[in-house]
Amino acid sequence: MKTYIFDIDGTICENTNGKYELALPFKLRINFINRLYDEGNIIKYFTARGSTTGLDWFEFTESQLKKWGAKYHELILGKPDGDIFIDDKGYNCNNWLFPEEKLSPKKDSDELNFIYKEPIHNHLDTINKVFSDKFIAQQINIISKSIKRTFHDKGKLIFAGNGGSFADAQHLTAEFICRFKNDRRPLPAITLGTNSSNLTAIGNDYGFEDIFTREFIAIANQKDTLIALSTSGNSPNIIKLVDEAHSKEIPFFILTGQEGGKLAKYEKKLLKIPSKDTAIIQQSHILIGHIICLNSES
Repeated sequence: MKTYIFDIDGTICENTNGKYELALPFKLRINFINRLYDEGNIIKYFTARGSTTGLDWFEFTESQLKKWGAKYHELILGKPDGDIFIDDKGYNCNNWLFPEEKLSPKKDSDELNFIYKEPIHNHLDTINKVFSDKFIAQQINIISKSIKRTFHDKGKLIFAGNGGSFADAQHLTAEFICRFKNDRRPLPAITLGTNSSNLTAIGNDYGFEDIFTREFIAIANQKDTLIALSTSGNSPNIIKLVDEAHSKEIPFFILTGQEGGKLAKYEKKLLKIPSKDTAIIQQSHILIGHIICLNSES
């Protein structure tokens, strides 16, 4: 949760140079701020109206915001404290991730421009956090060294994941088996659950929680390395799999999201993406997986 501070004139409405009653709202921007409000962030509006004339514009501005459908927690005449200030003079509102606003009739492309900008902005924000996180860099190095040692000892790399993470596990397995950046020998890697006969038989006879663990018991040894992907850290079959690897002292690592879920008990084995957004976590897992693959090839 953050506290966002938004100027009014020139940011969420036209700058009318003192003729505030004539200001037309930028509805797309107001709708976007309302979404921030609905997501639990603190929204404050501020205005310098009346700062030079001494007139009190509070009630008028309050009714104006109500008319425009703006959601907020506080309206301040002056400048309040906050984490992020968006106005037309400081952090220029035209350079933020607001949709392009035109007072002429809207085009479909204007809304589409905004729709694609927001998720890209959120993705880049997470990647910047990953980029500057020293612990993540250390974990990537540790995981890469463990995989190199596994290959040197004639062991294999074992991936596992659910849903989208199941597809990501297969994707990363293919990078090792086929090739990534360099044309080199195939590296031994496998994704648990890709044998549909195993998957359905184990799921039917033992339960969904065992679909990875039983296969793992059959093929894994202490020369191997397990990479488990779980955006929430709460998938029962992944938890049971990791517990099995831990009990058998088989090296393992977990790629997960910001919280780590129930798998947070293995803190030193976790590589946590600083996001709660499943899609962004999965996108980041692929990026991290590619980096690990690149650094595990030699």
